[in-house]
Amino acid sequence: MYIGYLNYVIVICWVTGGLILLTDVKAYQNASLKKEKSVSKFLGWANISIGFGIMAADFIYKRFMW
Repeated sequence: MYIGYLNYVIVICWVTGGLILLTDVKAYQNASLKKEKSVSKFLGWANISIGFGIMAADFIYKRFMW
């Protein structure tokens, strides 16, 4: 029986990416901090993309290599 924590990592990546996009970007926009806003956008979308990348890699591994 396989018990893994990869699904939790994927969800944490998605949630933290979404929270960064919802909270930090708005805060930096209201404070007129352009560089911080763009860095927060990048980090939020990078976090979400990493979650999808891990999910795709896990699918490929389970489907074709296991």
